[in-house]
Amino acid sequence: MLLAILGLQQANAQNFIFGGLNYNVTSPTTVEVGLQNQVPTGSIIIPAQVTYNSDTYSVTRIGLSAFFGCSSLTSVTIPNSVTSIYAKAFNTCIGLTSVTIPNLVTSIGNQAFYYCSGLTSVTLPNSVTNIGDSAFYNCIALTALILPDSITSIGNYLCYNCYNLTSLIIPSSITIIRKYAFYNCTALSSVIIPNSVTNIGDYVFQKCSDLTSVTIPNSVTSIGAGAFQNCTGLTSVTISNSVTSFSNFIFYGCSGLTSITIPNLVTSIGNQAFQYCSSLTSVTIPTSVTSIGESAFYSCYGLTSVIIPNSVTSISNGTFSSCHALTSVNIPTSVTSIGFGAFSYCLGLTSVTIPNSVTSIGTQAFRNCSGLTSVTVNWSTPLAIDYIVFQDVNTPTVLLNVPNG
Repeated sequence: MLLAILGLQQANAQNFIFGGLNYNVTSPTTVEVGLQNQVPTGSIIIPAQVTYNSDTYSVTRIGLSAFFGCSSLTSVTIPNSVTSIYAKAFNTCIGLTSVTIPNLVTSIGNQAFYYCSGLTSVTLPNSVTNIGDSAFYNCIALTALILPDSITSIGNYLCYNCYNLTSLIIPSSITIIRKYAFYNCTALSSVIIPNSVTNIGDYVFQKCSDLTSVTIPNSVTSIGAGAFQNCTGLTSVTISNSVTSFSNFIFYGCSGLTSITIPNLVTSIGNQAFQYCSSLTSVTIPTSVTSIGESAFYSCYGLTSVIIPNSVTSISNGTFSSCHALTSVNIPTSVTSIGFGAFSYCLGLTSVTIPNSVTSIGTQAFRNCSGLTSVTVNWSTPLAIDYIVFQDVNTPTVLLNVPNG
């Protein structure tokens, strides 16, 4: 019975209230700010030390979900004794406009400031080394975020939907920019990617519509799917020669992009990589490229010329479909197949030469190429094709050039 009583006393001592806030004992000398039973409002100052039953404890962390959903909380001052802010600590504190993060904090947990829609700016001290996933997710009023050089890791969805964020400096300590980190930061007009970065994750800058130019440093070897998708204001991109592949959707919907230089080490261009890049007028594909994905240049309305190298073995489904301004195309002798709708709706295409290396042509490959007047083939044995390969080519006269014999 004595042991049971002592155990009950110890259990009760693990949680107590001081100054109106809940605290959890984490060691004989330290506590964390715990989940609040009574929702605090207005401005609060968290003390560096608290006392309970004549014992004094140092406040060393903001615990898991400590202020979760405290929508009437407007500002928080965190003491210098705190070293970490745990996951969801201020999650959905929609009234929070300012927070002071002290110089000893080393980590900020997942969703720590998730949906703090009133938070306008955050300055992180040089002690911070790690920021978790979605830490500032949907902080829609956030205009500036200063990331110190001490940070070595930033989480996925870091500033997702922070569409008032105007400036961003990524510190040279970062090696990976994780997926969706700055998704829909529509006011972000410039970004500097340091030479330390080796990997840009999926959809990192998707919908950053005010972003006008970007330089990818030589350290970057991988750019994820949709990394710059729907960056409609992007007009110029400089990509280092260290990049080896263009992922799916990488520049999808970049309607302001006028030119692009594909590095010489790129071996593949992903599906829909440049789809709806309507201002793109010309593109040179290097000899390192062996595959071009489906609909890679679909609806690049302004594309007038393209050079396909001898390294490419197939033209995929819809690759150049709806490139209305494309007038001519050279299909190299390395190509063995032309996919479904590969050049469909290329309204300005007047002539095409199909080499004898091509053994298959997909349905509707040249559908509605209404300007087509000349088709040259080099097969010694005619290739059997479906009648709708040239469906809706209603030009009065199309000259078919075939080899002697």
